[in-house]
Amino acid sequence: MSDIHFHIGEVIADPTVKTYDYSDKNNFEIFVKTYTEFYNQQEIRAIPLSSNIKDIPRVGEHVLLVQGLSAENNSQTIYPQWYYVASFSLMSDVNSNFLQGVVNPLPTYKQPSSFQEREVSFLQPYEGDILFEGRFSNTIRLGSTVVGGQYQNQPNWRGNVNGDPIIILSNGTIYKKDSYVVENVETDQSSLYLTSTQNIPNLLLGTKNERNPLNCFLPAESKYSKSQFIGVADRIILKAKTDIAVIDAPVGIVLNSTGQIKLGNDEADQSMVHGDVLLNILQLLITQILSGVQIGDTYAASGGYSNGGTYAQRAQSLLSELLSSTYFIKKNTY
Repeated sequence: MSDIHFHIGEVIADPTVKTYDYSDKNNFEIFVKTYTEFYNQQEIRAIPLSSNIKDIPRVGEHVLLVQGLSAENNSQTIYPQWYYVASFSLMSDVNSNFLQGVVNPLPTYKQPSSFQEREVSFLQPYEGDILFEGRFSNTIRLGSTVVGGQYQNQPNWRGNVNGDPIIILSNGTIYKKDSYVVENVETDQSSLYLTSTQNIPNLLLGTKNERNPLNCFLPAESKYSKSQFIGVADRIILKAKTDIAVIDAPVGIVLNSTGQIKLGNDEADQSMVHGDVLLNILQLLITQILSGVQIGDTYAASGGYSNGGTYAQRAQSLLSELLSSTYFIKKNTY
């Protein structure tokens, strides 16, 4: 097997080929009918060339094939094995490149399928990018800062130095007809950004109807241009299975919400107090106590504070401001 020959084939259905069932020898096996010269109309079984990266074709798509050694080979005997390398982009479609019927006759057996075709756009490529694009609008971009060049769509990240690295993992990019698409932190269903020196101009905290941007720790979220770890989704859950969860920051930690913040669990219903209001109440009460008490005279049945309890009244008026309507904590029962 010193010569290497590539062949082309159409993936066809066969009830005996269990592509999605586990096999210790032929995992992700497919059934292919070849149509290259000198190897025409041969029905073969093939497995992925790589055990680490798998591009599983649909029935009706076309693959590049190569023959190599199998696990049964030894120094005396060669047992060849067919491998499929990659699917052809016959339709220039990231979702499906279905073209059934190139091999004749047309197959009579139709394999049950869960695959649903959908419209998916290709990512806008930039010079030097390495792109991984799934069939279902889920992508990984190993890219960089882009300054200059002629592109249909400019990136949604900004930087000053070409070549500064960025990694973007995006899920659910909006489809655009007859156009490349660019990851968008605001409109993609979920995304993860690992930046180096880029800022993300359309990264805005809060919801579209109720923005809640950074005002004290500047630069703001859309202008910060040092390395960042940005995760965006409708809901974010971070769970430590057996140990603590740590958020470590030298400057500060911000819990930024236009809704409620609860500690303990989502049933926490004990309002936390406003510290400055509580301090003011305590100072007024202490001042009232230290103001002195006027003792009643011979004809008076009782005494009272010499200032008539003015400080206590002011403290009482502040009670309505004491409890937070936003921050809640779970009450301990011990």
